[in-house]
Amino acid sequence: MNKYFITGKKVGLRELNVNDANEKYISWMNDREVTKFLDTGNFPTSQDDLTRYITTINKGTDIFLGIFDRLSQQEEHIGNIKLSNINWIHRTAELGIMIGDKSYWGKGYGSEATSLLVDFGFRTLNIRKIYLGVFANHKSAIKAYEKVGFNIDGNMKKHLYLDGNYVDKTWMSIFNNNISN
Repeated sequence: MNKYFITGKKVGLRELNVNDANEKYISWMNDREVTKFLDTGNFPTSQDDLTRYITTINKGTDIFLGIFDRLSQQEEHIGNIKLSNINWIHRTAELGIMIGDKSYWGKGYGSEATSLLVDFGFRTLNIRKIYLGVFANHKSAIKAYEKVGFNIDGNMKKHLYLDGNYVDKTWMSIFNNNISN
């Protein structure tokens, strides 16, 4: 039996459980370098916070999966990815990703996880459009999303607060080419 919900070359994606709300995961959520460009991480995170989050995901509109390194001996949990705000009428969903283990940054694990979840959203869920919002000054993230096929839709001026300044939020999306307009 495959322990992953979705399997790629380097990563496996599976639903998280309460055992995954461990010290390693907590350390990511309390590391400002990891959470700098996320909506979370502005307040301290405890094990109870993570356990509550993992167990209260709305499975009707959200898919929240852990990202695991299939190439490591222990198949390390390295981050999370989600499709949220799934709208079954409009066939849209919002993507979010966090690579919490900084030793995996810039090595293609996030891009592979994103490609896998986008493909699942399109092929299995029949989603028409997947979108995301990103800090406009987070150039490496924008480049990674473009590598997967996302395009920039536009900016919301001075929409996000970061390090004492308001910065633009860039909206990006990718369309399912198998669904006609």
